[in-house]
Amino acid sequence: MPFAAVGSSLHPISAGEIQALKSLPKATQITVKKALQGSTTDLARLIDYIPTSNASRFGYLAPIFHAALDSVQVPNYINPDTIPAIMRAKWALLGLVKISTVAPLTPDSGEDTVTKYIVRRWNDIYPWMRFFARNCLPPPYDVSLAPPRPDLCSVFDAGKMCISPLTVICTRSEEGRHLLRSSVSVQHYIAQLWILVGNIRGDVLPGDPGTTSEGFIPMLRTSWALTNFVCVSESEDPDKATLPLSNYIHAAGGVKPVVITLLKYIRRITRDAAAVEEPRSWTTRDKSVELLHLYTTGLKYSFLFLQTISRQDASCRAQLIRQGSIRTVADAIARISPKILVQANETLDFHPDMGLAERQNVLWSGYSYIASAIRDADDGVAGVCQAIDAGLLQTLTLAVICPAHANRRDHPPRGSMGDIELLFLLATFLIYHKVVQSIFRHWYFVQNFPKEKPGIRDKGLGIALELVLTSTIDAVKHRNVEPMNVHLYMCSGPGCSMHVSKFVSKKRRCSGCLISIYCSEKCQRTAWRNGHKKWCQALRCTIGPWGSREIRMSLQVIAGFETSSISGMVKEVETRVREAQRQFPDFIDTLVLMLDMTVYPPESHVLPVHKLEHFPGGNPIWPEIAAEIRQRCDSPPKGYMFSVVKVHLGNSTFTLFSPSTALRMAFEGQYFSDEAHSFVDDGKR
Repeated sequence: MPFAAVGSSLHPISAGEIQALKSLPKATQITVKKALQGSTTDLARLIDYIPTSNASRFGYLAPIFHAALDSVQVPNYINPDTIPAIMRAKWALLGLVKISTVAPLTPDSGEDTVTKYIVRRWNDIYPWMRFFARNCLPPPYDVSLAPPRPDLCSVFDAGKMCISPLTVICTRSEEGRHLLRSSVSVQHYIAQLWILVGNIRGDVLPGDPGTTSEGFIPMLRTSWALTNFVCVSESEDPDKATLPLSNYIHAAGGVKPVVITLLKYIRRITRDAAAVEEPRSWTTRDKSVELLHLYTTGLKYSFLFLQTISRQDASCRAQLIRQGSIRTVADAIARISPKILVQANETLDFHPDMGLAERQNVLWSGYSYIASAIRDADDGVAGVCQAIDAGLLQTLTLAVICPAHANRRDHPPRGSMGDIELLFLLATFLIYHKVVQSIFRHWYFVQNFPKEKPGIRDKGLGIALELVLTSTIDAVKHRNVEPMNVHLYMCSGPGCSMHVSKFVSKKRRCSGCLISIYCSEKCQRTAWRNGHKKWCQALRCTIGPWGSREIRMSLQVIAGFETSSISGMVKEVETRVREAQRQFPDFIDTLVLMLDMTVYPPESHVLPVHKLEHFPGGNPIWPEIAAEIRQRCDSPPKGYMFSVVKVHLGNSTFTLFSPSTALRMAFEGQYFSDEAHSFVDDGKR
């Protein structure tokens, strides 16, 4: 096909399409006639004739724009001879984008305009989209550089031609969404544009006529969140194949660029949402309400995108945690909550798209990601600290005031459990020293949490939050019990009161238990002969098979929760023991009480020692350990040998020998000696 020259006519359209054009205004018909004769100026003028509302009948102009695209082909080179064809394609693309945006349905058959005019003519439209992206947009990884050919069209118009078709495809065409999920070329194109939009600074593109007060770039960021989520999500039709996530990651330049750009999107959308002015009327037509809806929807799909890539790719999951995704999401929730957790009026609260339930679903999407990221992380403790330091507990307190759903304003039923699920997950990490330190930085809030809130409350969340905050106070108390972690700073040699700061040489740590430290080889040998030989194996089982430093530094807090939990469930433990004796009659002498602290509230189970997971139950030392516990304890366990504690650090679960028993038995001389107390007192002074 030869390149179109100035004045060459377009491809003919059908008689039915010509007849349909007669329903348009007379001035539009005259302009259509000139456009069909090859006038590029009149082709551009047709776009201005398309109104922004009640534009269904202007869908009859779509064949004109398609005829313009059919009359030209993408040039291999840009020169004076090919520029007329490029201009014709530019106006044709802009016209199709506008029709698809303002006219949802075709005027004749009521079919979706996006599917009919864009998706089913994709082979004609997509090459031109790539052409304008390559020549009229800046490079994705260095947006400070000028586009290769800024003379062909402005960056603003190029953005509309290259990005807007994908946005309307994602929102309105199931056929188009499958195209995005199944085409390698399209996903590569989307990933490059996603990086480009993420790297653009400011809210205005060159060439923006300023017709929208909120700016084109903020709108692109929010809509692009949906586009990317569609690319990596599963198809609505299970029989249709989709591309693996690795294809999209490779197209975007690797895991790190994907993660950094995604978090950058979330921070900027959050900034835009926080800057929205307070709505004047709280109606669906209020500009501020519309903007809040736009930005919160963008955040929702960004959170879903986070969940998807975190679930499907382990390297993405690790990189997200490393780049502070939990802190970013928690901060986003904290900043937008005051904007959207507002009971406005019955009309808006019950609205299917902008109502209170939908606004809260945005927050629950964020809560669900934080919970899944902590649960699946190698180091869940770091994730919990990120969430607490970002003010997550204060944000959940704000949510207590607002009901879970607006179906009934007097007694709203609870919908998604993302917030309560996250709260109870956080509570399972209160046993760790680092988490207690993070809580202590917010100690004023925890101590002054109000028991009652004015107005309508989310009672389910309020009760859960009160329980968890009470546990945080208990965690701080267990951490501050005296003497604090004597085994961490004093020599474990019998009768030796030397503390670490006075060690002459480098401290010696027992390579077996990894807990006991000694000031000299003499103290280490003496301790081994005086009982450490027996308790070394038990202490090693107190910090897990990997010797986790997090557990080792947190033994005192874990021991405090273990003691208080078991003392609070005496009758339950007796019942569990009787049930286990009936269930395992051959192992009555080897029963063990397991306190499961991977759930909140903690649960108790009684099992034979050899049936414990992640615990060396077959070691013959346990009957000897149990006998010594019964001999040395004032109130030995009844019906079981000893207790164990089940904990987790994210995706890793450990069954620990009772920290309270191990510390009391192995370091009894230190924990109750006058020297230990005097050292603690000196340290406080």
